[in-house]
Amino acid sequence: MPSATAVLPLHLPAWVTRSLSERGGLDRAAPAGPAQIGAALTVLDAAVTAAAPHAGAWADRLALAAAALAVARSGRPEDEAALRDLVAVSPGPLSGPAAPVLGAYLWLAAGPPGPRWGELPRLIAGLGARTDGLPDALAQALATAADRPCPLAAAVAALQAVLATRPDRGALAVWAVDIVLARWLGWPYGLPLVSLGLPQGSVDLAALDGTTLAAVVLRGSARALDRFVLLGHRSAALQAVRSRLRARAAGRVVERLLTRDALSVAGVRDLIPERAARRLFDRLVALGVVRELTGRTTARLYGL
Repeated sequence: MPSATAVLPLHLPAWVTRSLSERGGLDRAAPAGPAQIGAALTVLDAAVTAAAPHAGAWADRLALAAAALAVARSGRPEDEAALRDLVAVSPGPLSGPAAPVLGAYLWLAAGPPGPRWGELPRLIAGLGARTDGLPDALAQALATAADRPCPLAAAVAALQAVLATRPDRGALAVWAVDIVLARWLGWPYGLPLVSLGLPQGSVDLAALDGTTLAAVVLRGSARALDRFVLLGHRSAALQAVRSRLRARAAGRVVERLLTRDALSVAGVRDLIPERAARRLFDRLVALGVVRELTGRTTARLYGL
């Protein structure tokens, strides 16, 4: 049976989001403080640790959204749809100018950062930064994150550690903060809370302190939780029609849809013949439980 946590009505109380204008917050509301951040991360922790069936698709989609924002801040034209194509359409390793950023955020979503510290030099080099002392700085920030009194203290320390080593690597610093937050919170995978919560346009990262970073984390948490609830309802609808699907291996295709941002017909070739896969995806779209994400007539992609 699917986990009931997939459709739990997890939400942030109004008093937590009253400082966020996008949530109808009050113009003169007090900025986010420890109580608001604690409540937001508690609700988000429940989502992360629930082992919901759609957790993989959720983490992947947040990584894609965060990568698109990071690419846009760097002045590149690739949007979320273009990055999705890099993952789901192009076979083999990611390629292209935006691939290192996308790969870094997918790495964050793939599992706990601690056991994979040895991969930091490769990821940092891929992001275009001379490694200098950055791997050591990140590893130290990760190792000491749990010793900080609160997640925001760990986040600020990580931000300062990276900027002190390379002040010009703002995108790298934001990514590092999200890694450290996941480490402090003990999550089985990372979520790009800071990346999602930063305002659009240029941001003076060196000026971020505990108070301003709290607002960023709160906004990112709200956006991440919104996506969790939305995909949870779509996941439940998909699983509800599972018994009606007659295609061989349809159940395994459904499982893969729940763990990925998007799938192509070629992406399930190991499970089901291509012609049968097309019919299955068309059926799921017709039932309204899966969406076609590109609007194209060829090289189509499907997801929650």
